[in-house]
Amino acid sequence: MRAVNKKAKAVLDILTENPRVFDNGGPGIMAVHVEKLCILNGGTVYSVAHYYKQNGDMMRDPDIEFLKGRDGNYYPLSYRQDGLGIFHEVAVYDSAGQLKGYRPRMQKDIAIFAGTWMKNIREQQGLS
Repeated sequence: MRAVNKKAKAVLDILTENPRVFDNGGPGIMAVHVEKLCILNGGTVYSVAHYYKQNGDMMRDPDIEFLKGRDGNYYPLSYRQDGLGIFHEVAVYDSAGQLKGYRPRMQKDIAIFAGTWMKNIREQQGLS
């Protein structure tokens, strides 16, 4: 699988060191919600998301789940954007947490997008 680039990895290291809501951007900047979801044989899975409210429902805009591998790199596993009805699951795991397969092109595209998104998050949230 393709990992995010080094600059995105640096931002994800900051976000996942102490998963929480990062809301340092001020008016008009969406907070970043970071959650530790689970531990698999290959590493730890985190969710990084922006949310907005629509008709009383919280909408993901977007939400990417990343596997922080044992090698310290981050690998996108899924991408969801509720307002557009998008959900891409790129990795398939068995009940024991072993990777059974993945969609390489889709996974690569999400890794590239994550590089741009993490750059924006770093700037918007004032992360060093």
